Amino acid sequence: MNAYAAGDIREIRKSSMQVIDTVPELRSECQRRRNSLTARVVPIPLADLRSWSMTEEGALAHRTGRFFRVIGARDLSDANQPLEQPLIEQSEVGVLCLFVAQFGGEFYGLVTFKFEPGTPDGIEVAPTVQATRSNYEAAHGGTRVPAADIALSDEVRTVADAVQREQESWFLGKVNRNRIILLDANDAVEVGRTVPESRWVPIPVLLAAALESRLLNMDLRSVLSMWPLEATAPQHELGSVTSRPAPTRKETEPVGSNPEVVPLNQLSQWQVAESVEHRQRRFFSIVGRRVEGQGREVASWDQPLLAPVGMGQCTLLIRSGPDGPELLVAERIRIGSVRGPSLEPRYQRGDIADYTTESRRRSMIAESSHLVRCREIYSAVHTEEGGRFRGAIVTYQLGLLTDGIEEQPTDRWMTLKEIEALDQHGDRLSVELRTCLTMLKGLIAIGTVKP
Repeated sequence: MNAYAAGDIREIRKSSMQVIDTVPELRSECQRRRNSLTARVVPIPLADLRSWSMTEEGALAHRTGRFFRVIGARDLSDANQPLEQPLIEQSEVGVLCLFVAQFGGEFYGLVTFKFEPGTPDGIEVAPTVQATRSNYEAAHGGTRVPAADIALSDEVRTVADAVQREQESWFLGKVNRNRIILLDANDAVEVGRTVPESRWVPIPVLLAAALESRLLNMDLRSVLSMWPLEATAPQHELGSVTSRPAPTRKETEPVGSNPEVVPLNQLSQWQVAESVEHRQRRFFSIVGRRVEGQGREVASWDQPLLAPVGMGQCTLLIRSGPDGPELLVAERIRIGSVRGPSLEPRYQRGDIADYTTESRRRSMIAESSHLVRCREIYSAVHTEEGGRFRGAIVTYQLGLLTDGIEEQPTDRWMTLKEIEALDQHGDRLSVELRTCLTMLKGLIAIGTVKP
C-alpha cells in the first residue's frame, strides 16, 4: 500500500482538501456550516405535496414510483398484541460509503457535511457517498451524486462491504449497502476533490466523535461500526487491515414478520387528514414538508416524513469477559422485520412496540437497576435518518458493568468479537446496535476500553 510520509500531510493541508485533526475541530466545522445554512423546510398538508399522491391501493407514493412510499401494515400474528400502523416501504437498496486512505501511517476517512430535511440541526457529518438508488440514478432529474461511480464499483479494494438493516419499527425491511473503500494514497486527494465540501479526518477521531451528541449522522455511524476491531485500538499497526469480500445472505436464515399491507385509511387507530396520525396522538405521524433554498441534487422538492412523538432510549450494557468485552443483546422481531429477527441492545424503547405504559415502566425499572451497577456510563444524543424522519432523536447509553446482573430468558451475552463478525457479515444487527458498536469502538480508540 502506498502511503504519504508525515511531511506530506502538510501539503494536503495546503490543498483544497483540508484535514481536520480533532473532534472539536470537526464540530466547529459542522457548526460553521449550520450557521450558514439557507435551506427552509416548510410544513405542508400531505394533499399539497408536489409529485406525491394516494394510489388506488391506498398508499402515499411518488408519481415516478421511485424513492419510497408510505403504506398501511397490519400484523395479527400475535392475537394478544395485534399491531397496525403506517410503514415506510423503500425497496430500493441505497449505498452508504466511506472512502479511506492512509497518510503518514494513519487511516483517514473522507467525510461530507450533509443537509437532510428531517435533521433537527440541519447538517451533520456524513459518509463520502450517501444516496438512494433513485438519487444516484438521478430519478429526480437533478445532478448526479459525486463519486457514486467509485462507491458502486466492484473494481475497488474494500475494508468492509455488507447489506445492513434500518429501523424495522418504521421501515418495511429497508436495507442499504454499507461500504468502506480503501483508496490508494496517491489517488486519494484527487478523488477527494471530486466530492464538494469534503474533509479528511483520522478514523480514530471519527470513532471518538460518535461519543459526541448530534454530530455524526446515522449513516456514518452505521458505516463506521464496520471499521475493523483490530485497527481500532491505539498504537495498532494499521497497515495490517486487509480487504474483505462482499458477504452473501444465507437463504436458511429464519423468516421474520409478514404483515398484511392495507390502505392507510383502513388503519382503525389512525386517521388521514393533513397528516397521518394516531387517533390518540401516540407513537408518530406522517407529515408533509417542502424543502427550498439549499444545494442538493435538486433546488426544491416535497416529501413526506415520519415524525416521532417523543425521544427514544437505547442502552447497551457491557461487561469484561475472558475473551474481551461482552455485550448484553436481545433478539427481536419488529413489524417490519421481514428479513428475520435482529439483534438489538437489551434496552431499547421509544417505538410502537412499547404500546402500553406498563411494558415501558418495567423496561425503565430494569434498566435503571442495572445502570446503578455500572462503574461508568457514556451517553450521547443522536439523531436518526434525517432523510425519512423528522426530529427522530435517541439517547444512547453505554454502561460498563462492575459485576454480573440478574438476566432474563431473552437476554444474550455476546463477545465484542462475535458482534463484530456479525456486523461484517451484515443483515443481522439493528441500526441502533450498530450505533452502540461505533460508540464502543470510540471508547477503544481513546483507550478507555480494551478490545
